[in-house]
Amino acid sequence: MTVEFVLLAPLLLGLMLFLVLAGRVVEAHGEADGAARDAARAASVARSLGAAQVAADQAVQADVRGECGLPIVQGYARGSTAVVVTLHCQVDLAFIGYATLHVNGYAVAPLDQFVARTY
Repeated sequence: MTVEFVLLAPLLLGLMLFLVLAGRVVEAHGEADGAARDAARAASVARSLGAAQVAADQAVQADVRGECGLPIVQGYARGSTAVVVTLHCQVDLAFIGYATLHVNGYAVAPLDQFVARTY
């Protein structure tokens, strides 16, 4: 009984650490996509490119609180039908023994064609 425990304990501990790591990675991808989605929605209702970038920045900072860089807002131009937001984040995994993980978020939101915008 003791021999089996000595052999299986490190394997079970490794499996549990792997499950925690996998859960944190999935959670980080969800957070990045959610922050990008909120940023795209905030940018899509703005009336100018500057206001769109500021609204996207505020939405990202409210969601992830410093884990991600500034969002990249694209597609905000004359004749465009959608705004695209790309977000690059770094997740700290030092508690598992892995330094950082780079995660990208991506979202698209339609622009209302009946809103007066300045380009």
